[in-house]
Amino acid sequence: MDLSLKQGTDLTKLQHLFSECIEVSKIAKSAHDTMTATELVRNLSVAIDKVRITGYSLYITKGSQTVAELSPPPKSGLPIGKLAELLRSLPKPGDDASATVKDLDNIRRQASLPRNPWG
Repeated sequence: MDLSLKQGTDLTKLQHLFSECIEVSKIAKSAHDTMTATELVRNLSVAIDKVRITGYSLYITKGSQTVAELSPPPKSGLPIGKLAELLRSLPKPGDDASATVKDLDNIRRQASLPRNPWG
């Protein structure tokens, strides 16, 4: 959706831009909107822009049946609210942790690494 307007923009372009903004604001009121498969084929770019701008899904219908969903990509990362649950699910260190520390100390002592030239 081109939101830039130049001096001398004709009324048709303004009306089209205004109607697209109204459509986007209607979608923003609900978690999803619907569009027929035929409308999607004819207006794919507009449909993608609506999903991208609003962050809401667009349900695609064929006849009276919902057949697909166009949605924004999932957000990456772990929500902070799930961090405690993740930490609880991790295995406890136990005896293996102390054995691992001892193994690492042995490896460091036995390694023949070059002297650090920076001190």
